[in-house]
Amino acid sequence: MPNANRNSSGQWPRSWPQRRRPYTQRFRDTLIKDYLACKPNKGQAVELVNASYLRTCEQDDASATGDRALESCQLRYGKPCALLAVNEEIVAEGELASRDMPRLHYAGKYDLSQIPIIRRITQQRPDVQNYDKAMEPKAIAIHPWGKLFISAGDPSLKDAQTSALAKCNSDPARNGRDGGCFVYAINNDIVLDERRMQAK
Repeated sequence: MPNANRNSSGQWPRSWPQRRRPYTQRFRDTLIKDYLACKPNKGQAVELVNASYLRTCEQDDASATGDRALESCQLRYGKPCALLAVNEEIVAEGELASRDMPRLHYAGKYDLSQIPIIRRITQQRPDVQNYDKAMEPKAIAIHPWGKLFISAGDPSLKDAQTSALAKCNSDPARNGRDGGCFVYAINNDIVLDERRMQAK
């Protein structure tokens, strides 16, 4: 998303959504600066209703980056998003179109292939690989950055959810950026589509 993709008056391309109260030039410049500073493989997506942007950085490969950016954006904002850029390529030409990402709606039993957003290094963690066999009560919390936090062997399901969410929301690497965490799994049942941000 280089500066060349703004026009000579410093405005966003017409295809880029605007809020009813327009963004300031400072916000626009910061959005571009932060994207350029983001390490490859990276992607930028936008939730069109409120013109809310979200980027993802350091993905495993370019072929997965677009879908992970869309999943991350949809989890963060609760609505399907449109893809704007992958690495230095603007992928949206003309009118933007949102894509509803199916893994955000998966509601079956724990299946490693159905976990959205996460990188290969997270998929390969022993606690993620073997979560279905972990001691119950247990729960997983997920953040739109694709970070997973697991709690197992807790006194109750509510305790497991509370513990997983607390670990996720207090993650020092994120320091509160890009919103809160969601309950992904309760025991081996996937509940992400409920968008729980509190234990119940």
